[in-house]
Amino acid sequence: EFVHELAGALDGRDSVDCIFLDFSKAFDVVSHDLLIAKLHGYKIDKKVVYWISEYLSLRKQYVVLNGCQSEFADVTSGVPQGSVLGPLLFMLYLNDIVGVVSSPMRLFADDCVVYRKIRASDDVDILQADINAITDWCKLWEMNINFKKTVHIPFTRRRVPSLSTYTINDEPLTVAYEYKYLGVFLTSTLSWSKHIDYTVSKASRMLGFLARNFKPVPRSLKERLYFSHVRSILEYACTIWDPHTAVQIIKLEKVQNRAARFVLNNYDRRLSMTRAKQSLGWKELSFRRKNLRLKFFNNIFHCRTGIDRNAYLHPPDYISQRKDHVYKVKEFRCKSDVYMNSFFPKTIRDWNGLPASVVNIVPNDMFYSTLTS
Repeated sequence: EFVHELAGALDGRDSVDCIFLDFSKAFDVVSHDLLIAKLHGYKIDKKVVYWISEYLSLRKQYVVLNGCQSEFADVTSGVPQGSVLGPLLFMLYLNDIVGVVSSPMRLFADDCVVYRKIRASDDVDILQADINAITDWCKLWEMNINFKKTVHIPFTRRRVPSLSTYTINDEPLTVAYEYKYLGVFLTSTLSWSKHIDYTVSKASRMLGFLARNFKPVPRSLKERLYFSHVRSILEYACTIWDPHTAVQIIKLEKVQNRAARFVLNNYDRRLSMTRAKQSLGWKELSFRRKNLRLKFFNNIFHCRTGIDRNAYLHPPDYISQRKDHVYKVKEFRCKSDVYMNSFFPKTIRDWNGLPASVVNIVPNDMFYSTLTS
């Protein structure tokens, strides 16, 4: 949804200023007393709040260094990491921060971004006021913003962007043109070249490690290692960045080609990679990415995600009785490649092109297995 908003803004020749906030030791500094007060504010059952209070209280910690143990110290802040409740309690603690800003804001655990379309100087002032409000909220709730890791990225298609200056406590924020957000590199032009290069490099390093250390193992184990440790890297969040250029598609597929050689233990240059992958039953990564997009879209269409389908999926102006299926969705009008090849516009075109026998399948597992076959 966030990338769709950015791509749509760029398609309309708008600029979007994004402030990616970094909270210092976010999970460790949550005040237990303030958290309990906030839970009461949410009108959560008093018995549940009392139980959570008991769960957090009387925790102690100590340090061992060179065999010497320190004295016990009381733990009065932080949510227990690695626990089931920890992330939920943190989200409840942070959730009301969205109420202090007027600009759009997105939260995922301790990753936070506030952003705004910049059409006039007033928009810059509003976004700066939101940053000030966030700073005040952090002081009130004893959270700390890591100034050095908080960055401003101007998303724009303009060759010479007009840069605005944003500050925290009168210190100007660093301007960056790329940022790794939730494991995906975003650039100011929404090009995916940086992320794809990073993905190929990371997957290649892992494949090299497997090839060096698991050469004599059975083929079935090699294949499982590839699926779990390499292909998972190649397909992480690929519904967002699925490339449309041949150069990037080939670059990603080359990693799978090398993986096929590793699994088959065949490094003969004359080996046909198409036949090698067919013998393994592997599909092209581009085919898999398309199907993964459609699988996710099917979940959105049938309201099985947190995404509001009515915000993105609308009835078409016309349905051809001969060519179209009854689940056809209105396609987006796009002026730029960035928007045209983003998730919703691209996947809606693919969805509308599916046969009726496929889109009529409601269970997602059956839908996906039909696509892949």
